Amino acid sequence: MYSEIDALYEDILNGDKEALEKLLNKLKPLVLSSINKYYNKIDKYDDLIQEGFEVIINAINDFDEDKGCYLLGYIKLMLKYYYLDKSKYEKKTISLNKVISNEDESLELLDMIKDEKPLMEEMMIEDESRKTLWESISKLTKRQRQIIYLYYFNNKSLKDVSKELSISYRTAVNIKGKALENLRKNIYK
Repeated sequence: MYSEIDALYEDILNGDKEALEKLLNKLKPLVLSSINKYYNKIDKYDDLIQEGFEVIINAINDFDEDKGCYLLGYIKLMLKYYYLDKSKYEKKTISLNKVISNEDESLELLDMIKDEKPLMEEMMIEDESRKTLWESISKLTKRQRQIIYLYYFNNKSLKDVSKELSISYRTAVNIKGKALENLRKNIYK
């Protein structure tokens, strides 16, 4: 095959236009193979084949026999790098409306993306819950508020809370329990 390619190349250099067409037809399986290996996009085959022929023509024009390599090897390499580069630099875009479920055709990719921002209703509920909690905490005794604040908001252990408030551990446990009971009553009235 190398000798046949080299003979067609010589004819091309001598100005034979039909030789170029014969060479392109001879190398079409190489183009198809390169597309399948390095850039397999079935829907773009016709365009990719034409681009491959263009790469071959440029390779023929750029080929330097003095470099000591075969024309066919050079063309293979040029096709490989062309399709690899095309694959590498092609922007990957995916429609968010692409259907992603065969069973339920109404399920789109967009439906699977989690929204990190809370919905307005969620924010309102959270604000209302926070308001209710603070109102309930304000109804506790001073000592109960201190223990709830130190334990839940400052993340201190009951042992540390009891030391800081100079009360026994058991007293801290009892006050915390009573405070939680009062909070439940105030919140769930």
